[in-house]
Amino acid sequence: MNVNSAQGDAIETLLRQMGAYDIVKVRGLLYFMKFKLNDKFEISYSYNINAKKQYFLQRIKPYPIPQGVFSDEYEVVSFITKDLKKFNNAMNSSNFSLFLDVTKKVNSITSKMEDLFLNYNVDKNEFLRLNKELDDIVNEINFSKDKSKRL
Repeated sequence: MNVNSAQGDAIETLLRQMGAYDIVKVRGLLYFMKFKLNDKFEISYSYNINAKKQYFLQRIKPYPIPQGVFSDEYEVVSFITKDLKKFNNAMNSSNFSLFLDVTKKVNSITSKMEDLFLNYNVDKNEFLRLNKELDDIVNEINFSKDKSKRL
């Protein structure tokens, strides 16, 4: 038994004591890969193979976003190939830095909302106001998409 296995067993015991009722150990594989598109820009991904022999892929950098579950390694490679081409193209835009800044802000909203809800007693009207503001942002994104040329 190696150290990682012992640590995993210890964590599993603690989680069961906390009430976890279904813990599945998968002797799967976890991969991390990085692609350097230029001297300043890098994209990284991770994927793991689950118990159903499916591939769960996530882009980690420049911002974390799950990409989905794929049935085989060829689908993973195909997705990453297309994704890298899109980023190579997007880097030519004068708005690329702004895009990255906006996307990082959007990605931070989930953790900020969780922090707000789990650590503060926020009035319902405040949540309703925030929800309306987020609806407005989604509508703006859809408006921009509808009036923009698809690449």
